[in-house]
Amino acid sequence: MKLKDVEIIVMNDEEYGEHLNKLFERVKESEISESEPHKIVARTTEDIGKILTHERIRLLHTIRENKPESISELARILDRKESNVHNDITFLEGIGLLEIKKGKNHVKKVPVVDYDALHITVPLTA
Repeated sequence: MKLKDVEIIVMNDEEYGEHLNKLFERVKESEISESEPHKIVARTTEDIGKILTHERIRLLHTIRENKPESISELARILDRKESNVHNDITFLEGIGLLEIKKGKNHVKKVPVVDYDALHITVPLTA
């Protein structure tokens, strides 16, 4: 995950369908490159609040700044239960907001945030 910025964009059902059609066409034509900005699609503005809770933003920031060597270390830094941190890590990894790498001993899971900013796009048109 070599990204500098990630965009979260709100799309209604119709826009989302068009987005997927264009994406599938670009994949079919081999027009997708890894240097493109990473986009996460939310269906409503309320979904953004569910994705980016205060604790998840704090978690992303802490990973980016402190570079913890394990989820256990991250939980200690955040002063949170490890199980709760693990749940947030699993969710954020699943939607592409962080990456898990293997630690030095190949047992520890090392969370990585390799981008500088989240950009949220909320269209104001109908």
